[in-house]
Amino acid sequence: MTVAGSGAEVDQAFRDAWNRLEQAGIESARTDARLLLGMVLGGGAERVLAEKGRALTADETTRFEVLIQRRLAHEPVSQIRGMREFWSLEFKVTRDTLTPRPDTETLIEALLDHAPPAVANVLDLGTGTGCILLALLSEWPDAQGVGVDASLNALAVAQENAQVFGLEPRARFVHADWTHAGWTRDLGASFDVVVSNPPYIPGGDIAGLDKDVRDFEPLGALDGGADGLDAYRTIVNAAFDLVAKGGILAFEVGIGQAGAVADLMTDAGFKVLEKRKDLGGIERAVVAQK
Repeated sequence: MTVAGSGAEVDQAFRDAWNRLEQAGIESARTDARLLLGMVLGGGAERVLAEKGRALTADETTRFEVLIQRRLAHEPVSQIRGMREFWSLEFKVTRDTLTPRPDTETLIEALLDHAPPAVANVLDLGTGTGCILLALLSEWPDAQGVGVDASLNALAVAQENAQVFGLEPRARFVHADWTHAGWTRDLGASFDVVVSNPPYIPGGDIAGLDKDVRDFEPLGALDGGADGLDAYRTIVNAAFDLVAKGGILAFEVGIGQAGAVADLMTDAGFKVLEKRKDLGGIERAVVAQK
């Protein structure tokens, strides 16, 4: 076995690990090698440049090799590091939660543009790490929020993130599963904003996902049923009672799903305000008003 950075200076260890990850077909090899080495050096990716030319200690060499082996097994960097930045906040991430993704920031931006002037309460369905709810609460200092998830382990992660960010007094987390009858009974009054990034991968496509996602992220946060729209149908059916008059319902959607989700919202009595594209030009967020 080749040991990452054995007897090498920091910059050489980085290049060696980058090459190994690249040869294994990992597209983000350069970024991943830098982040993991920075972790060993006690900081972020910037430590690799800051300590360029210094020889790795034996302990650093061993710890770096362990991290590279985990990445070679396609474990996501976010899970190896135990965190992922989203909306300038560092969220705790585990195998019980979907890793926050930059695409989801499109949903946050759309909500900030379309929400009522004084948002008092927010409901986040399928909260996971709590990234959507907590990002919104960080922008709306007078708002309260409820995060819902079917996974108790995910709710524990979201609760911890709320504590770290000082948002715990304004965030409540509820265990509920929208595939079961009566799932809305503990959620409280109607909300100014109801938002969700639900599972939207068609079930038949799960096997073809990258190993990083398929083997390490929770299936319940990925599988959207035969056409990927099961969760949208369920949520929209309940949403008219959950959203306050004049309030907003917003979803993140998968590639090619914006039109179908917009139709579901329109049929339920909502007025679609926008189908917002992400930086890749994909319609990623659908926003509607009651």
